[in-house]
Amino acid sequence: MRWCWMNTQDVQNKLPAPRRSRWVRKTHRVLGVSSLLFVLLISLSGLILNHADTLGMSRRAAPELLIGLYGMELPPVDSAFIAAEVLFATSSNTLYANGEEIAKQADRLIGAVAVQDGIIIATQNEFFVTNRDAALIERFAPDTMAPMSKLGTFGERIIVETPDGLAEFDPQQMHLSSSASHPVDDVAWSLAATPSAQQAQAIGAAALGQAISWERVLLDFHSGRILPAVGRYLADITALCLLYMCITGLVLWTRRVK
Repeated sequence: MRWCWMNTQDVQNKLPAPRRSRWVRKTHRVLGVSSLLFVLLISLSGLILNHADTLGMSRRAAPELLIGLYGMELPPVDSAFIAAEVLFATSSNTLYANGEEIAKQADRLIGAVAVQDGIIIATQNEFFVTNRDAALIERFAPDTMAPMSKLGTFGERIIVETPDGLAEFDPQQMHLSSSASHPVDDVAWSLAATPSAQQAQAIGAAALGQAISWERVLLDFHSGRILPAVGRYLADITALCLLYMCITGLVLWTRRVK
């Protein structure tokens, strides 16, 4: 009897596994390998997001390539002027010099003029002083002054036009006089410029990049929203695959234990 029982056990061990077990094991393996890359990316993005503040992700603009995944239109250039061969422009309340951000919370430009030591840029309510390389040196907002509409020069003097008349700006003292007695016709007013398509695209991309930070890109990637059409569904499919692998893994483990 013992000999018969042992032979019976040997025969059972040599029998092929049931089709159901083989199918479960095969799908568990295939889905695990298929979703491996996505799971690794989700895990990595989650780890980075946990330290986003330390890494300064919210302050760093995303590159243009990643911004393009959102399918958003580039913001337009609001105003632009050229001084000392530098294109100053505003877009989305940000001031740019040759596509590089130099100041936030900037109103619409009214002019830009080159002076001996640098460049003077003016919006309706502020002055910006830069060097010849367009690096911001000073920012000045007059307290009691009507909105400015034009910026120009009269010799070496900086003149602005307001609803109350002409005024003179002193970049050395950072002071704006209440009035100027120069004839309007003698002032060389700054003329608006029209950026080329390439320049407008660079400025728009920079403005959009400030609105879309690395932190937002990682959050949208982590949730699958970075690809509006299919990203969310890919995340759902991956989540379902993980649930399926958890269940089938438990089934396979319990059968092996038995």
